[in-house]
Amino acid sequence: MKISLLIHSFIICLVSLSIEIVQGQTVESNLVKLTLNFTKECDLDVYYDTEKIKEKRPVVVHVHGGGWAEGSKDKEAYMGDFFQRKGFVSVLVNYRLYPQTYELDDMVEDVYKAIKWTTDNINIYGGDPEQITLIGHSAGANLITLTVVKASLNMMVNGIQLQPFHLKHIISLNGHYEIENDKDLAVKINLLKVIGVFPGLGFLGDYGKAREKLLVGKNKDEYDQCKLLKGVEEKSIPFLGAGKYTFVECTFDVIVPLGTATPMMEQLERAVEGIVIDHKVYPGGHNYILDGIKNKNSKIENELLTIVESVY
Repeated sequence: MKISLLIHSFIICLVSLSIEIVQGQTVESNLVKLTLNFTKECDLDVYYDTEKIKEKRPVVVHVHGGGWAEGSKDKEAYMGDFFQRKGFVSVLVNYRLYPQTYELDDMVEDVYKAIKWTTDNINIYGGDPEQITLIGHSAGANLITLTVVKASLNMMVNGIQLQPFHLKHIISLNGHYEIENDKDLAVKINLLKVIGVFPGLGFLGDYGKAREKLLVGKNKDEYDQCKLLKGVEEKSIPFLGAGKYTFVECTFDVIVPLGTATPMMEQLERAVEGIVIDHKVYPGGHNYILDGIKNKNSKIENELLTIVESVY
């Protein structure tokens, strides 16, 4: 009798769950998260509405940060959920990290292929391939702009000649765009390694190791976006990946200090014809926007939504 009651109670609990798992999909009512591989090594999540797949809705692609050494789409799933509930189709991307790879080109290739997958396939999930906003945070911000610059200049990456994108908007959250000279790079790497030995700060040591393996002894100019743009003539690029760029910085960011975006904005303004550039500065730290979305801070939610909706 007791066993029967326990089984009955267990069944009731299962039935009462509002989320069910079906063939790799997490379903809550009509809102779905689907995980797909876009390369052998990497996957992405598509957040969409099963009742609106015949519509053409705006799309947000988000690329996580983590010093090229950590992070994942799963850790920032709240970004996909947020935009999904605001009426967007959202895509969250994983890419190869150190020590899985010692080459920044592998990360660029992964981000490039994720964007390409989205432009080619997002209509299946109700997204409009002509209404794509690309967002990246920290190292993810670095990678999205680096990838778009390389693609716009038709550069070769891992034997692939990249082709330009035609996106709606690129939003760089607390990103960096230049690579330090050898001396400054060595100082920064050593500092990160020293700080990383303290409890709870091991991730900074990993950031230092990643920078060492990914940059030292490499042709750093290939990854310095400002230098890449300096190599082109004034107003010689008719379109660089998107019609609008928004750079977000924060006053108390000690990881990517306020002002880091200035050289990149200057080079975009100089090199690209008719580009629209916006610069937002908020009173917070490095994770101001992400923490706000994660914690459902309505003020920060509205700030991010206003930026995204500015092109629609």
